[in-house]
Amino acid sequence: MAKAEVQKSVFRVISDLIKSDNIITVDELNGLEETCKKYGIERTNKEAGYKITLSQAARIISQFSDNSKKKFLRTLEEIALKDGECCREESLLITAFDMICNNKNAEIISMELSNRPLLTTQILYLEDKITNTSKLQLETNYDEIKHIAKTGGLELIYIPQVAKHFRSYDINAQKRNDLKRLFQLISPTSHDSDIENCITAMQGMSTKYFLNTVLNEYLDMRLHINNPSWLIRLTDSVVDGIGYANYLRFDVEKDLKQQLISVIENINQHLGPYSIIVNDGREKEHNFHYNGFYKALLDVMSIKRIEKWDLHIRLYGEGAEPYTYFEDNKKKKCVMTIRKGIEEYPIAITGRDVAFYILLLCFSLTDSKGVDFHDASLKKIVQDAYVDIYHKVSRRDSDIPNAWIPESRIPMRARINSAINSSVIANHSSLQHLYTPTDLRQGYIQIPVEPDKVYIDYENKSERLISSRLFNDFIVKYKEHIEK
Repeated sequence: MAKAEVQKSVFRVISDLIKSDNIITVDELNGLEETCKKYGIERTNKEAGYKITLSQAARIISQFSDNSKKKFLRTLEEIALKDGECCREESLLITAFDMICNNKNAEIISMELSNRPLLTTQILYLEDKITNTSKLQLETNYDEIKHIAKTGGLELIYIPQVAKHFRSYDINAQKRNDLKRLFQLISPTSHDSDIENCITAMQGMSTKYFLNTVLNEYLDMRLHINNPSWLIRLTDSVVDGIGYANYLRFDVEKDLKQQLISVIENINQHLGPYSIIVNDGREKEHNFHYNGFYKALLDVMSIKRIEKWDLHIRLYGEGAEPYTYFEDNKKKKCVMTIRKGIEEYPIAITGRDVAFYILLLCFSLTDSKGVDFHDASLKKIVQDAYVDIYHKVSRRDSDIPNAWIPESRIPMRARINSAINSSVIANHSSLQHLYTPTDLRQGYIQIPVEPDKVYIDYENKSERLISSRLFNDFIVKYKEHIEK
């Protein structure tokens, strides 16, 4: 490796380390001078180091020899203690380079400070998949893992818990109104419908949506991850006169909890005795705090217009043509799609699953607000309505399942959920929970989507479900059942 590459990368890291606590002492300046002599860093090397990001410096340092890496890490620790105290920001930076030098599947990401930073003292869990074992560990041991993060002065951010926090505002009308009033203060030009859509989006936010839409689309962070990851904000840099935010990203290991314990121990072992870790309780769920992560998230979401999508179901059995699309270079067809403006995307489920979905939609629009599969008196009306709907969406007359029995309805519901959660609506809006079957209580299922967002497409026209001939036919049978 060229000596100049080593010199400029070392200078970038050391200078960021010294400035990280916003206090520069004479002892630290002396330490920088000693380091420059040790590495032979001249003025031209300093100028070159000033023009590279911390991320670029980290990539160079990751290619050092083992002995050079050890020497470099010792230098960081010595510089951090020159003022008699290793602060939290210095400790995080040392920990980051310790992970990089020891091949811990870690990297530093640097980006211009052109947007409001979303993270300060948080550790954020990120993923780009629907399910994985790391997610299961977090959901099972969330409180314990949250407290482990606290011992390192970090606030654990797990997006499904953030969404749960916002859903808690639906407990009563006053709490939800308080949230609406907060949005009106943040964004006075937003219409009521925009505010409602924004709240609904945050209530259904997934980690995948947060990564792809909030971080990459709204904040232009351009993060690309192959595995579940942790993200921690490091000290900022000034690169050739431009401010840069720096983040440590590292892969989540198989034993997530033990990994986090090791990372926190590494952070804490560098801290000086006067570096007091303070956690201000910003993540409390029993009361809303417009500060920290929540404040930054609300600020970002309030300026973005979030529109709900229209669901279209084509009555193939009554002459409507199916939607044609290509997947893996193969031509495919389906009868259920999701639309936003002129863009249309498939919901790839079979006619029998679509019929079950419509059945749930129709029941959700009645006074019962769904189907109670524990109420045996509904058995006949459920199956009769399902058969009638099935003939409207399919041209098959055989192999019609019994929608009442668990052996049929549970797999159908699972396929519906999987298709919607892997569709474009989940990737770009976080509103998928409005379109998926939901348990009011165990065995009592509804679909909470607004009636004006569902359309029935016939051969030559399209109608809202609630005013369609299909729904009218269903209501006639439903009323006959109620009157018996």
